[in-house]
Amino acid sequence: MRTSSLTPTHERIARAILNLERRHEPAFVSDLVRNLGYAAESSLTATLHLMERKGFLLLQGGGARGRSRVARLTTQGRMAIGAGGIPLLGFIPAGPLTEALQQADDFVEPEELFPYRDGDFLLRVKGDSMIGDGILDGDKVLLRPGVEARQGEIAAVLVGESYESTLKHIYVDKETVTLRASNPKYPDLSMPAESVSIAGVFRGLIRQSAA
Repeated sequence: MRTSSLTPTHERIARAILNLERRHEPAFVSDLVRNLGYAAESSLTATLHLMERKGFLLLQGGGARGRSRVARLTTQGRMAIGAGGIPLLGFIPAGPLTEALQQADDFVEPEELFPYRDGDFLLRVKGDSMIGDGILDGDKVLLRPGVEARQGEIAAVLVGESYESTLKHIYVDKETVTLRASNPKYPDLSMPAESVSIAGVFRGLIRQSAA
């Protein structure tokens, strides 16, 4: 179902972008011009810029030729055409603390998943510190932001001013937070509670099936 803020023209463009994304192909502006039957690239580009300002897509790249620019649907754009999908926000370390979470670089379609809520997101696990919970390197974990983590729950946490991230069991004791792996080779990490924030609480995982 189309939302009232998405015009028929915008919906047609958004669906053309989605069709390319579902085939894991970049939606080059020049390809969209051809696929949608536009006579001039400038006409489509003006509409794409309008859709970008409204938050339905992002235009990436640059240069003199249209083919060097790529249109990508935002979460808002996908939801507006009923595509849904959960953003995959890069990697989460299941090991030592490391770099902060990334921006969305892919989406997983709802039919591939168990139930989820708006705002949920996925991170791909990197490391083996949570193998005791059946969370393996390469798994995608479903995380829910904005909910309180109960004692011992698994969560993606951000630590310190540099927002280093990790996936661990979380335990709060007064003013201290302890992050605990389920692989015994990783020691507990204890730190002041004020230095820790929760990006999302674990709600499930997806594992790529073997070929």
